[in-house]
Amino acid sequence: MLLSTFLVPTSVAVSDHNYPVSRTPIKHVIEIMMENHSFDNLFGTYPSDNHSLQVSHPLNLNNLTNSSFIERLPAGTFSTPDPVEGYTAYHLDWNHGKMNGFLNGSGRQSLTTFTADQMAPEWDLAMEFAIDDMDFSMLTETTPNRLYSLAGYSPVMNDCGPPPCIPYDETIMSELDSYNLSWGYFVQNVSDGYAPVNFVSGINDHSSNIQDWSSFIRDLGTGNLPNVSWVMPVGGGASDLYSQGPPNNVLFGEMWIMYLVNAVMKSRYWNSTAIFITYDEGGGYYDQVAPPVVDGIQLGLRIPFIAISPYAKENYVSSTILDQSSVLAFIDYNWNMPALNRFVSLSGIPVDMFDFSQTYKNGILIRQPISLSAYGLPVPGNYVFPFNSSKYFNLSYLFPIPLEYPLSDLPYAEYGSSNLTISSYSSDLYVLHDHPFTVFYLSDTMIWILLIASVLIAYFLPGIRKRSVKHERK
Repeated sequence: MLLSTFLVPTSVAVSDHNYPVSRTPIKHVIEIMMENHSFDNLFGTYPSDNHSLQVSHPLNLNNLTNSSFIERLPAGTFSTPDPVEGYTAYHLDWNHGKMNGFLNGSGRQSLTTFTADQMAPEWDLAMEFAIDDMDFSMLTETTPNRLYSLAGYSPVMNDCGPPPCIPYDETIMSELDSYNLSWGYFVQNVSDGYAPVNFVSGINDHSSNIQDWSSFIRDLGTGNLPNVSWVMPVGGGASDLYSQGPPNNVLFGEMWIMYLVNAVMKSRYWNSTAIFITYDEGGGYYDQVAPPVVDGIQLGLRIPFIAISPYAKENYVSSTILDQSSVLAFIDYNWNMPALNRFVSLSGIPVDMFDFSQTYKNGILIRQPISLSAYGLPVPGNYVFPFNSSKYFNLSYLFPIPLEYPLSDLPYAEYGSSNLTISSYSSDLYVLHDHPFTVFYLSDTMIWILLIASVLIAYFLPGIRKRSVKHERK
């Protein structure tokens, strides 16, 4: 039996929901959210320590006058001990924007960075397409960050619960339903659960939208890919190996990403798709950039953000300020929908990472897929694959792979940013006010106790009232 302490109906600002026309050629959005790495931890030395490569350089450790306190992980090392995680540890790391509390917060193991020896495959994706160096997590753990990516807010600040819960009507899935857009949330095995979507009250009424990785691959082949897909390496009984969450081998997760990206590239959907590779939080790893405040909410550490699409700019570094709701903002912007809520309306939109109008010198606007395996990148044959770490030692020879277009031929700048938010052109909100609520589950024993207590109260209450009245008369 389920009882809620309170549930205020969601206020929705739109009454006539028709199938929207996308304002860009993107008809399908896929988000792949990995685990627990800061920008400087994975891309701190990208694209090289000595700036020898003539490609775009994001703001990272190469820009620091002195980064000797950061340990460059040697070849053959694909993991570190897990930094201390948590709301308190991350606030100590942040230290009110001084970014110097990592030893006190997440510990010495947080002061590390990977190099091309480990990150070559992911670096290649960033170079071939577009990367943002100003994407910020929330200043807390995994669950709140992932809820912000689905609902634009979180009722919890740590990895706990549920409860409290988010009403389904206050999620992006509800908004997509209202506008007749399809969605799918894909985990390794649905029968093993699908956290953190279990924080959404009413999600079980939409269980057909929550499926296994195998369904995502099948949808690519059968022509049934939803408009919006979340393909998640957490939940559904997935091993932490897939998510790159420390202290696991980061290459395993890279290979999983390579499989998914390759599958989309080879499918009929490549020409109409944007893939966003994101991370839920910094995991306690060092990052140098003090995070900003959005809508009065202090953001957390920078995290990697890669956009892959036939319309993604090659070798492009964006400095647009993004957060965990920016993919939601892109979805709302792309399909001409109102912002999911106020926070989403104020979140940066990664539109500058795409080129929707300028053709390349050969007259092509839609870029062709890249044959990842042809360049030796580790693309598994399945989404679940055996992994032999002894097979790999130094991956730096895999970076860089050849660019699709010469840098001199690109019809756009190699750096840029955008101040576009939905609030800059519209005040419409799908959810006017967010109202999380707490759910209580009663056991059979408690139900019988409450029933018996109610019967006793009903039986004795009239007598008690009569004695009370006589007492008052005296």
